[in-house]
This record gives sequence, structure tokens and C-alpha cells, in this order.
Amino acid sequence: MNTLPRILPGYRDEVRKKIVTSAHSLFLRKGYHGTTMEEIADSLGVTKPALYQYFPGKEDLFAAVAEHSREEMAAILRRSYNKKDLRTGSAILFDSLVGYIPQFNGMYAELMLLAVHNTEIQKILARDRAEDLRVIEQFVAGQQENGLVSGRLNARTLAVACDALINGLLMDIMMGMDTEEARGIWLDAVTRLVRVE
Repeated sequence: MNTLPRILPGYRDEVRKKIVTSAHSLFLRKGYHGTTMEEIADSLGVTKPALYQYFPGKEDLFAAVAEHSREEMAAILRRSYNKKDLRTGSAILFDSLVGYIPQFNGMYAELMLLAVHNTEIQKILARDRAEDLRVIEQFVAGQQENGLVSGRLNARTLAVACDALINGLLMDIMMGMDTEEARGIWLDAVTRLVRVE
């Protein structure tokens, strides 16, 4: 097996990204608990000690995976609404997020259960949640600057409300709600919440 070189800072960043991408894929497929550091190292063709040069433990690696997921979410938000009206962008966003239901919700549910007895996981989930809301709030504020969302609305309140709504609807779909019904509720609610008057 190879080791992961630590010589050049730029290369180190590139290797970190590869580790995070591989871990993200395994966490989604096998769950947090079902994925070992050894499996992550094997997927990269490196030794476990080499992996620990980059991440001291699985919790640290999961925190990096959560950051990676946030970057993906910010990109999805930008792509969904780029040069589109609010309703069209919201429909694209909903459809994009529905695609994540099978993997993401299973892993998230597992982490919530693990967090009951694992304070490190609790801290990671709390930080992750706060950062997710920050990303959404910044996006809402940008939409307010562009005149697509009323500037009279509180960006944080709107971010929390939209996040709670979409997550609730995604959970409802997972529990059997018709996807088209959930999509209609999402579009109607978002249109009413962010109405520019």
C-alpha cells in the first residue's frame, strides 16, 4: 500500500479532498457506524496510518465530510436559482434535494441516534446545523439584494423556516408522502414566504 505524501501544501489539500470525497461516498452507502477508517484507507489504496496523518479520527473526517456537503448545498442553491424566477428555482432545488433522500436521510438518522451517547458527534451535528443555516441565510440575503426576496423579511428567520419546511417535506416523502404533493406544498409555501410586496 502507498502512503499519502505530506510534502507540498497544495498537494496535501488535494489529498485531503480525495479522502473526504471517498469518505463521503462510503458514509452515504454504508452509514457512519458501518464505515471504518480501514475501509476508507482501502478505497484510496493507502494505509490506515497514512490516513491518520490527515485526519486524527473518524469524527474529524466526518466534520470535513459535513463541510464538503455544505459546499455542495451552496452550489446546488446557486445553480437552482441562477437566472431563474423564484418558482422555477425553487422547483429545481426541490427536485435536486429529493435525489439525496435515500442515502442522506439514512445516514442523518443514524448520526442522530449515535449523538445521544457520543458528545463529539453531538458537537459536530450542532456545528453542522449552524453552518447549514448560515449558508442558507447568506443565500437569502443575496436574493434580497437582487430584489427576488422582500428586504423587509429577516433573512435568518426565513432561512430557518425554509430549511425546516424542506427537511420536513423530505422526511414526509421518506415516510410515504407523494413527491408531487410535497413539491406543490414546497412551491406554494416558498412563494408565500418570500413574496416581494
